[in-house]
Amino acid sequence: MNFPLLVRASILSLLFVVYSALSADEAGNATEPKAGETIAEPAGDTDKKPAGEAVAFPLQENESNTLDPVPVAPIRPEQIALLLPLKSATYGRAAEAVRDGFLAAAKLAGPDMSLPIEIYDSEEGSANLLQIYNRVLADNTRIVVGPMTRGEVSQLAVSGQVTTPTLALNVPDAGGQLPKQFYSLSLSQEAEARQIAGIAYAHGQRRAAIVASASPLSKRMQSAFAAQWLQLGGKTTLEYVYSAEPKSLAQFRNALKAQQVDVVFVAADANVARKILPYIKAGTPVFATSQVLRSKSDTALNMDLKGLQFVDMPWLIKPDHAAVMVYPPAKKSLSADLQRFYALGIDAFRLTQLLLRSELPPTEPIDGVSGRITLTGGHLFARDLLQATFDQTGAVKSQAP
Repeated sequence: MNFPLLVRASILSLLFVVYSALSADEAGNATEPKAGETIAEPAGDTDKKPAGEAVAFPLQENESNTLDPVPVAPIRPEQIALLLPLKSATYGRAAEAVRDGFLAAAKLAGPDMSLPIEIYDSEEGSANLLQIYNRVLADNTRIVVGPMTRGEVSQLAVSGQVTTPTLALNVPDAGGQLPKQFYSLSLSQEAEARQIAGIAYAHGQRRAAIVASASPLSKRMQSAFAAQWLQLGGKTTLEYVYSAEPKSLAQFRNALKAQQVDVVFVAADANVARKILPYIKAGTPVFATSQVLRSKSDTALNMDLKGLQFVDMPWLIKPDHAAVMVYPPAKKSLSADLQRFYALGIDAFRLTQLLLRSELPPTEPIDGVSGRITLTGGHLFARDLLQATFDQTGAVKSQAP
């Protein structure tokens, strides 16, 4: 067994002291050896050194007189983490658009972008979200952007594991106050429905009809509008679930007249809107969310929507907006829906910079490409959208100055 140099030297010195004491004792007693006792002669050099003097012990070959350092794992640099469902069959393309918008904004930031960006797949639909999230945090992450689906955001919001600033890209199902380090920026259609209720009420309308489809999203928009409308002081006099049956549509038209409706909210997409509009009395204000704008270039569809008012983000309806002109368009052609996710990625990057600098809440609303952004008391970033309408040529006309 090899002992360290200093340990071997100390042991040898102690043995030498003991040996010297015994030798001196034997010399003083001058006793004769007993019969049959053998006296061992010292081998080699018999020269003695003074007691207590350290004895040099030669190093073995390749041996150092210093201890070997204990290996230490390298410390990862701080980073921003994107946690997105990139491999999801349902949400993968939207996740890619968010990623591309985020990276485009980061590239534009140049030297101001001091932290590297790492991208993680949230494995949407799996039971491993919290395990993935904690692995992200273990990689020395300063801020997490994501997850993106409503289910993932809801799971993380109630997990009790959010200890690092996290900007989710959707809203949790439960609603209410979010954890201290948890923020939300989303393309919530329910938030758009609430904004439309405010616009219609500000225009003087008080008796509303709501047209919805059977989809879960449409029902959520319907509920959001109705709740906000009631809170403002309006009255919902008619709620109609769209049907393509001519008899049903005729009944809807008659009900509008009987209920003296002065505004209609279409909580549905462009297909439902274009089919319901002919049954609404001319001159009645009709509003919808951004779902009705599929493409600015689809003039055939948009002409069927003439007069319909809606809200949408500057990125799509106001190209001369100050913030929009700063950022590059997507490198590949995207639908209107995916363009919105690209814009969401741009604004998500801008908000991460505020989080990193601890500049929340911002002193002024942020003029984002996805809307005018403010931070509410519940850690939700609200987007105030621009108003627009379809004219008789199918063109989209922004009502913003």
